[in-house]
Amino acid sequence: MPSTEDSILSRLSLRQLFLLAVVVGLLIPALLASVFGYRVQRDQLVERFGHEQQRMLEIVSFGMQEPLWNLNRQSGSPLLESVMDDKRVLSVQVYDTLSGAPFLSSQRENPQAHPGAVFERPVVHRGETIGVVRIAFDTRHLDEMLERQLVSLLMIVLAQLVVSILLIMAILNSRFLRPMQQLSAQAGELAALRLEQAFEWRRQDELGAVGRHLEWARIELRRLLGELGEKTRALQEDIRHRREVEEALRRSEGKYRELFHSSLDGILICDAEGQVIDANPAFLAMTGYSAEQLRRLGFWPLLAECAEQGEARRLHEEVWVRGFCDEYETEYVDRLGRHFPVSVKAVATRDDSSGAAGVWRMVRDITSQREAKARLQLAGKVFDNTAEGILITDASGVIRSANRALTRISGYSEQEMVGRTPAMFASGQQDAAFYQQMWQQLLSEGQWQGELTNRRRSGELYPQWLVINAVHDAGGELSHFVAVCSDESERRAADERIDYLAHFDALTGLPNRTQLQERSAVVFQQGDEACAALLLLDLDRFKTVNESLGHQAGDMLLRVAADRLAGVLDAGQIVGRQGGDEFIVLLPRLASADEALGAASRIQQALASPVEIDGHPVQASASIGISLFPQDGQDFDTLVRNADAAMYHAKGSGRGQVRFYTADLNARARERLQVEAQLRQALEAGEFVLHYQPQVDMKSGRIVGVEALLRWQHPQRGLLGPLQFIDVAEDSGLIVGIGRWVLEEACAQLARWRDEGLPPVRVGVNLSALQFRQPDLVDNIADVLERYGLDAEWLDLEVTESLVMEDLPQTTALLEAMHALGVSLSIDDFGTGYSSLAYLKRLKAGTLKIDRSFVKDLPHDADDAAITRTVISMAASLNMRVVAEGVETRAQWALLAAEGCDTVQGYFCSKPVPAGDCARLLRSGSRVLDPVS
Repeated sequence: MPSTEDSILSRLSLRQLFLLAVVVGLLIPALLASVFGYRVQRDQLVERFGHEQQRMLEIVSFGMQEPLWNLNRQSGSPLLESVMDDKRVLSVQVYDTLSGAPFLSSQRENPQAHPGAVFERPVVHRGETIGVVRIAFDTRHLDEMLERQLVSLLMIVLAQLVVSILLIMAILNSRFLRPMQQLSAQAGELAALRLEQAFEWRRQDELGAVGRHLEWARIELRRLLGELGEKTRALQEDIRHRREVEEALRRSEGKYRELFHSSLDGILICDAEGQVIDANPAFLAMTGYSAEQLRRLGFWPLLAECAEQGEARRLHEEVWVRGFCDEYETEYVDRLGRHFPVSVKAVATRDDSSGAAGVWRMVRDITSQREAKARLQLAGKVFDNTAEGILITDASGVIRSANRALTRISGYSEQEMVGRTPAMFASGQQDAAFYQQMWQQLLSEGQWQGELTNRRRSGELYPQWLVINAVHDAGGELSHFVAVCSDESERRAADERIDYLAHFDALTGLPNRTQLQERSAVVFQQGDEACAALLLLDLDRFKTVNESLGHQAGDMLLRVAADRLAGVLDAGQIVGRQGGDEFIVLLPRLASADEALGAASRIQQALASPVEIDGHPVQASASIGISLFPQDGQDFDTLVRNADAAMYHAKGSGRGQVRFYTADLNARARERLQVEAQLRQALEAGEFVLHYQPQVDMKSGRIVGVEALLRWQHPQRGLLGPLQFIDVAEDSGLIVGIGRWVLEEACAQLARWRDEGLPPVRVGVNLSALQFRQPDLVDNIADVLERYGLDAEWLDLEVTESLVMEDLPQTTALLEAMHALGVSLSIDDFGTGYSSLAYLKRLKAGTLKIDRSFVKDLPHDADDAAITRTVISMAASLNMRVVAEGVETRAQWALLAAEGCDTVQGYFCSKPVPAGDCARLLRSGSRVLDPVS
C-alpha cells in the first residue's frame, strides 16, 4: 500500500508540486544561511560585550589601586559613579583583601529580577593583590540585540524567499509549466486519437525535443491506425473466412468421426512413441480391448513377437521417410493371446514443425481371407493330388481343366485334353442310347453316376466309375460340368487283394484262420459218418530264433515250415497259419485216428532237416496237438481249443512230441493259465525266494561256491520247485522279470553275507534264454554289482550249452562284454548239446558243469563214466574248472575225485537250503565233508 505522503503528493498538481519543490529548495538553504549568520553576529556581540566588560574591570581595578592602598574611599567614589553610568552595570563592589569587607559599593536602586552576569578582577599594587573588584552586568540588552538581529535576519530571508519564488515560478511557468501543459494536452490528443492537428514545436531544448517526438508519435500513430484499420478489415475478413473454414472443418470432423466410428476396418492412432491415442470400435472389437486398456497397454504389445522387427523396420524406412507405407500383412495378438493375421496401411501425421507426430494405421482382419485362400489352395491341392480323376468342361462340353490323377489314369497330358471333348475317351463299348440317357438325366437332375468302359491313350480299355455334376452360376445358368472318375481296375485289384488278405496269410500264402474256419464248415457238413482231424502245430524255440537272429530270420523259418507242411500233405488236406508260430492242418475223410498220427509223423520228419538261415543252421521241430471230429468237437473253434490243449501237453512232455486231445487236457490248460496269472501276482507280491546249494571243493572239502535256485512260496500250495512253473514263465515271457529279481536278490544276499563277516564264496545265477537275449543284460549286471559294492569275480553266471551255441557270433560278443565286467561264466548241462572244443575256446568260459544225467548212473554206466572222463579231460586242457551236478552217493564222489573233478554239488553234500541255513554252513568253517585223500 502507498504511504500517506505518497498519497498527498499524488494529489498535487504539477504547478503545486513545482512550488513545493522550490519552497523547500530555497527555504532550507536560506534558513541554514540565516542560522549561520545569526550565530556569527551573536558571537561577535558576545565577544564585543566581553571585551567591554574586561576593559571596564581593568579600568576599575587600575583606578582602585591608590584608594585601596591609601584606604581613601572618597578618591574611589567618582570612579564607581562613572562606571554606574553605564546602563549595563547593575552593581560595582570593591573588597579589601585584608579585611575581606566591601571597601566601596554601588548598585542601582531598582534591580531587575534578571540576575545578570558577575565578573571580578583582583586589584594589584606593586605586585601585591590588595583587593578585588566585582561588577554585575545586566545581559538583557545583549539578548534584545540578538533578538533584533534574529528578526532582521528572518525578514531578509523571507524577502529573499518570496522574490526567489516569484522569479523561479515566473521562469518555470514560461519555460516549463506552460510547455508541460501543452505537452499534456497534446498527449491527451494522442490518447483520444485526435490526430488531425499537427503539434508545432520550435523550441530547441529538451521539451521541444519531447514535443517533436510527440509529433512524430502522432504521425506514426496516425499511419499505424490507418494500417491497423486496413489490417482490422483484413482480419475481420480473415475471421469470417476462418469461421467458414472452422464450420466446414466441424462438418468434416463430424463426417470423419462418423467414418471413424462406422468403419468396418480397424483404425488405430498412435503417437511417435507407440502410445495409443485413439482406436475405433472396429479395432476394439478386433482385439478385445477397451480404449482405456489400449492407452495403458500401448501399440507394441499388440504385435506378435515375430512381427516386431518388421514393424520397426517399416516405421523407420518407410513411414517416417515417405510419410506412408504400402499395404502389408503382419500378425497381431488379441486380449486372449490369440494370434490373428491382419492387413495394415500406415500413414504418418506431422506436427507444426513438420516432424513426425504419430501414425494412423488402417487394420483389417484377414483371418477369413487367409482361410478362404487356404481353402482355395487346399481345393487346388485336392484337385491336383486326389486319387480320383477330375475333369472340368464348359457348358458346351469342351474340356477346360484336368487334374494329374486323370492324366495318370487316361495317359493323356492336360494340354492334350484341354480344348477337346470327353468323346476322346470313348471305348465304343457303350451305345448311343446309353449316352442319350446319361445326358438326359444329367440335364434334368444335375447329376449322373455309373460305371462304364473307357479307353486309355495307349488304347487299353479299363472299367471306370464316373460321377458327373452340372454347375450353375449365380444367375442359375448352366456354366460347367465337373466329372470325377476312378479307375475301377485298381479298385477291383485292391478288392481282390483285400479279399485275399482276409482269407490268406500274407507271409506264407497259406489260408488264415478265417479261411480255415470256412473250409472246415464244408468238411464238417459232409455227414455224421465222416471222420476228420485238426492238427495244431507250434514251432519249438521259435521265440529264441526270432530274438537271437532277428525277425527276418523268423519270417524265413515260417515260410520254410509252411512250404514243408504243404509238401507232405495229400490232396484234400488243408494247412493254414493260425498266427505267430502256430499252424493248423485240417485232415478230412479219415478212416481212423492212426491216419492223423501218420500225418503228424510225416510233418515231424519234414521239419527235422536243419534250415540254413543267414549262415546259421537252425534245427526246427514242432509240438503237435490233435483233436478229432466229431468226438472232440463238432465246430472249428472247439476243435482248435482242444488241439491247443493237446499241443501244450506235447510241449510239456519235452517238445517235438505229438499228443491227442483227452478230456483232462482242458483242466491242464486251465491250470496252466491259472499258473501264469498267479506268476504275475507272485512277482509283484514278493512270493519268490532263493535257496542256495553249496558247491564243495573235492580236495579241501570246503564250500567254495553256492548256486542260487529259485523257489515259489505259493500261498496255497506251499513251496514249489522250478519244474512246476518255469515252463509257463518262459512261454509267457515272465521269465525275464523273474530272472532280474533272482540276479538282484542273489547279489543282495551276497552283500549281506559279506557285511556279516562270512568268508566270500562265488554265487552262481542261472540265466534263461530270454533273459540272455535282453539288450540291457550287461548294463543290468553292472548296475546291480555297483549298487551292492560287489567284486564281479564273486558272481558266476550259468547258461546252458545249447543256449550259447544258437547264435555264436552274438553270444561271443555278449560273453566278452560280461568278461570285461569281471564276472565268471559257467556252461551248464554240458555234454547234452554240441560239446565242441573249438566253441568252448571261443566262449572263454571259466567253468564246465557236467549235467546230472551223466552223473546219476555213475559208477555203473561205462558210457556215462567215459563221457564224464572226457569232459574233465577237456576242461583240464582248456584250464577250466569242472563242477559235477547231482552227486548223491559216495561212490559217485569217489569216481569223480579219481578222475580229477574239481567241485561237486548235490544232495550228497547238501540239498538246497534257505539263506539263513547256508549262512550257518559258511560260518561253521565252510567244510561239509572231509577232504579226499
